[in-house]
Amino acid sequence: MTQKEKSKRYRIAIVSDPLYKYGGAEKHLGDMLKAFPNSTLYSAFCDRDFVSKYFPNVEVKTSFMQYIPGKFKFRYFLQLLQPLAYRSFKFKEYDAILSLSIGFAKYSRGHIPHINICMSPTKFFWDKQGRSLKKSNQLNGVNRGLFKFYSLFMNSFLEDIWKRWDRGAARRVDKMVAISKVVQKRIKRYYQIESDVIYPPVEVKAIQAVTKVNRKENWFLYLGRVETYKGVELAIRAAYEAKVPLKIAGVGDDLERMENLVKELNAKGFVKFLGFVSEEEKLELLSKAKALIFPVKGEDFGIVPVEANAAGTPVIAYRDGGVVETISNINPKSGEFFTKYDYRSLAKILKGFDGRQYKSDNCRKQSSNFAVEIFIYKIQRYVEDAIQNR
Repeated sequence: MTQKEKSKRYRIAIVSDPLYKYGGAEKHLGDMLKAFPNSTLYSAFCDRDFVSKYFPNVEVKTSFMQYIPGKFKFRYFLQLLQPLAYRSFKFKEYDAILSLSIGFAKYSRGHIPHINICMSPTKFFWDKQGRSLKKSNQLNGVNRGLFKFYSLFMNSFLEDIWKRWDRGAARRVDKMVAISKVVQKRIKRYYQIESDVIYPPVEVKAIQAVTKVNRKENWFLYLGRVETYKGVELAIRAAYEAKVPLKIAGVGDDLERMENLVKELNAKGFVKFLGFVSEEEKLELLSKAKALIFPVKGEDFGIVPVEANAAGTPVIAYRDGGVVETISNINPKSGEFFTKYDYRSLAKILKGFDGRQYKSDNCRKQSSNFAVEIFIYKIQRYVEDAIQNR
């Protein structure tokens, strides 16, 4: 029996955090569903139109939270209910639970093997530093009142209780998979348990097929959400200091502040905001850019740098987080790192950057280590072993 036939034989309950927006986790989830076609998707709550668009023909089961009015508007404050929602699921007639979480999907329980793919230990408990956290003056009406109530739990003995619950949920799963070595270290530090690393799936072959021809242009690219912790300000200041053109593709809560920064610096001649870009536009940008700038601290994995390499484009990144595992600065060289987190350190690299020293084929070769096909093969084998060795 082939691996594909075995994966069809098993009935898997795939559990995810709430489904209402598309990002790296949702891409990951889509390939988990491909790996186990005879599976059912569970989530605390979801946007049904969103699910129909991105996960067509997939059966989705939700909890009591699906029937709460205003659940999307107040989703941050309803997190208190999510552990109960995931504990409420009954997993009968399944061979295993496979959860994907950065939040509470790992709280699911059943008398069958439970494998959790951990994007990172729950960040608003364990990793608050530098995140784009909301403040009460950024909210209005009921949300402002809820925020003040919710803040009573943070940095108090109540938060310590929540952390114990979170650690306990992590320890109850049978197997935990980290998406990178940096996440593996966090799991060990916060949960005091061992985990295995299986890198997330990236559509490497599809990107390579679309971007075979590379006609490099003389500008750098930032691609991703425009948030404070993403380092967009660092990229803007570095581009202005180095007097090199930078295109910024993406939207986010910090966009207006970044636009004002460009005006203050009088850097409109160097920095151009593209806003939201389609998948087709994204691939064209990745293919034509001189290099992708990835100025993020402590990224869990970082799909965009791998996508840039798949498009034949090198990456300039801060030496920290999962990107250290995906980008090679030795042969085959697919990028380089700056080690001091300030804009002058990045500007120095931008000034002297010579794209001719990078071969597109080497970048593509490096990205192939993270292809979807590799992920699907590894997760199928991993789940099968967990079922057989229970």
